[in-house]
Amino acid sequence: MDRLTSMTVFARVAASRSFSAAARDLGISQATASKHVQTLEDWIGTRLLHRTTRRVGLTEAGESFYAQCTRILEDMETARQVGTPDARIRGTLRFTAPVAFGSALLGPLLVRFTQLYPDLALNVTLVDRPVDLVEEGYDLALQVIHGPLEDARQPGMLLQQLMPMPFEVCAAPSYLAQAGIPERPADLAVHACITDNRHPGNVWRFTSPHGITEEVAIPSRVRADNGVLRREAALAGGGILMAPAFLLADDVAAGRLVRVLPTYRAQEATLCLMCHASRAALPKMRALIGFFTAQFQTEPTASGPASA
Repeated sequence: MDRLTSMTVFARVAASRSFSAAARDLGISQATASKHVQTLEDWIGTRLLHRTTRRVGLTEAGESFYAQCTRILEDMETARQVGTPDARIRGTLRFTAPVAFGSALLGPLLVRFTQLYPDLALNVTLVDRPVDLVEEGYDLALQVIHGPLEDARQPGMLLQQLMPMPFEVCAAPSYLAQAGIPERPADLAVHACITDNRHPGNVWRFTSPHGITEEVAIPSRVRADNGVLRREAALAGGGILMAPAFLLADDVAAGRLVRVLPTYRAQEATLCLMCHASRAALPKMRALIGFFTAQFQTEPTASGPASA
């Protein structure tokens, strides 16, 4: 049996959780729909669906295959439309972004993108862990890279730099009034600090006004992997925080946080886009990659991307 047809049937069964509904939508018999799914399961070598007399559900393997299957079918439809001059870019794009970055900056950008491409749907997952784009069925990932970009490159993957991401060191006025204001990085050793348990961790890097780089071991009072949580702890007077400038900009402007060591330049990271190189040429991928490139590859500001 044609595998693309079988994948179409499986995707419809998975979406409707019903063989009879999928068969009715596709104009085939329920027995034929079942045969298509069985053929896929034999080909893959594992069960994709849990079947009972009352319902149909996806197995763990079925969840993963459904994400891949949906993407393949959409790509086939996109390829079919290439020969149509007035074809509109359509389908679904699944991508990931870091939690704090996505929460603070992505909302308005996603609205702007969907206004430009009304036939494209976006499915966004905010996650700070590394993701396997192919295995988990994502089209693209926005990532904050610490260290040289060459160390982050992977075979077969496109890694595109979008913008530098500067960091700043801040604390609440209430904390500084009680604990004092550090005058140089070494002074942080006697302060309560709020650190990321990943990057930059318990070693903070500074560059002096004279261009001298200094690394300081930081005593952590609170360690957490979520930037919003760390910012809230700093706002509550919990200690000194190093975080991306975009996350702190509004609080600094309002006086809720005060910059510490302003004559020193804190370390910075790089916002990058990563996708599988073989998918980068798809029209819907080109649309999203081009949009993010236009938004972020400008002069970086503390508040994030420039407005269109």
